Amino acid sequence: MKRILRTMLFFFLLVLFPWGSGAGTSEVIEPVGNGVINWTKGIILAKGSGAPPKEARNIAQARLLTERAALTEARRNLLEVLKGVRVDASTVVENFMVKSDQIRLQAEGFIQGSAEVRALRKYLSDGAIEVTVAVDLAGDFISLMMQAATEAKRGGDKPPASVPEPKPEKKVIPPPPPSPAPPEAKPAPPAPPLPAPEPSKPAPATPPDRKAEPTPPPPVPVALPEKTAEPGAATAAVAEKPLPKPSELPPFTGLVLDARGLGMKPALIVRILDEAGGEIYRGQYVPQEKAAMNGLALFSRDLTAAQTNPRVGKNPLTLKGSRLDPVNPADVILAPESARRLAPFAQKGTFLEECRVMMVLD
Repeated sequence: MKRILRTMLFFFLLVLFPWGSGAGTSEVIEPVGNGVINWTKGIILAKGSGAPPKEARNIAQARLLTERAALTEARRNLLEVLKGVRVDASTVVENFMVKSDQIRLQAEGFIQGSAEVRALRKYLSDGAIEVTVAVDLAGDFISLMMQAATEAKRGGDKPPASVPEPKPEKKVIPPPPPSPAPPEAKPAPPAPPLPAPEPSKPAPATPPDRKAEPTPPPPVPVALPEKTAEPGAATAAVAEKPLPKPSELPPFTGLVLDARGLGMKPALIVRILDEAGGEIYRGQYVPQEKAAMNGLALFSRDLTAAQTNPRVGKNPLTLKGSRLDPVNPADVILAPESARRLAPFAQKGTFLEECRVMMVLD
């Protein structure tokens, strides 16, 4: 039911804001070839046109063949748009399609399931037809990309297979040629007898007026003071502070993350980190099914538009991003105070689990 309502809303928004020209400056729209990626709605669109064939027998057949040609071209253009969708900061969908035939076939099947926006169909004066097709990225497609990204990361983390060192070849050394027998040695004369050893002299006795010096006792080991840990040193024994219950948290309904001025580009998979690199969102508490169905985040160019977007509810928490992760610039790092405010919501039963996140870009 939720999927049906989302699809109905999807096409309703397309009729209101067909191609981005009427969407205003708040939407993040990225042109790709003969189509666009609307990162604010999480959809991709493409146009295609078809001309009536000369060999058509009648007007009805000409109209049908023209529509079919227009839809074929539009879906071909939509596939090119899909290839340019960023999965993360450094990977686009085409990278996965090239590496995996299975992903390529699933992506092509995903495009074949796209729908025409009939309200945007145009009939031209020469009999040609221009159509617009669109598809929602959330759902099966995001699930496919998240799975592919996870498998690629696991493959990258595996150490390369160790190559056995070549064993040195064993060289067979031929035996040396037999040497001529040595001449018979004459017996040596007997050695003269050794002189008898002199008897050992007794040690001189201690004079009666001089006492023997006592043997000093062994040194007593001195116990050294134990080294104490430096102040501020992290130890594994320190337990993490338990999170408060969701019912005890402030009644925020979503998150608006202001990433303006950071140079961030929208992507399907985004994360929010603290200064130490700890993952606040998306953590293990967000099921992949919810992340795929809702999308991890949507994007806007206007702070007020993001704060009033239905995705984040009526009382969103607004935070400012500090900087981007240098390893993956699709991940936003929060300052300590902002991370402290958001961290308690990194659990089940909160707006983060529902992926109610909007990001504001330049």
